[in-house]
Amino acid sequence: QARFQRVDDEFRSIMLGVGDDPRVFSLLRVPQLSETLSSVLDQLERCQKALSDFLEQKRQAFPRFYFIGDDDLLEILGQSKNPAVIQSHLKKLFAGIFRVQFGDKDATITAMCSLDGEVVPMLKPVVITDAVESWLQQLSVGMRETLVDSTRVTLDPSPI
Repeated sequence: QARFQRVDDEFRSIMLGVGDDPRVFSLLRVPQLSETLSSVLDQLERCQKALSDFLEQKRQAFPRFYFIGDDDLLEILGQSKNPAVIQSHLKKLFAGIFRVQFGDKDATITAMCSLDGEVVPMLKPVVITDAVESWLQQLSVGMRETLVDSTRVTLDPSPI
């Protein structure tokens, strides 16, 4: 983040000079402009590489992240405690899940819902934490456990 801030400050200072005098020839008066822009480009490429490595690390931690693009993943990671944001991406991560229902203060996931409005209560609520890949993994496990249990109950020949 510090590297990006330095690059951003450098670029903004160059652009402020351009804003003062927008003629192309005014750029000739900027000392070492070519070297500065080359350095800015190099630093931006390093920032991009670091970001790509970070996103790959998150995708390895939760492979369903491979189903979404970088912009969506960044939004999910940046808004991990905001259920409304995560809700909009669930259908991309989990087939058959259109949305989920949240418990008290949006701290837990209590049910999964299909596009057709079917609601299946979770066997165990999933606690939402800052580590979004962790609680999404718990959601994935919880979904499977819930569906296995629902199937078992449905197929059980004994009367209720």
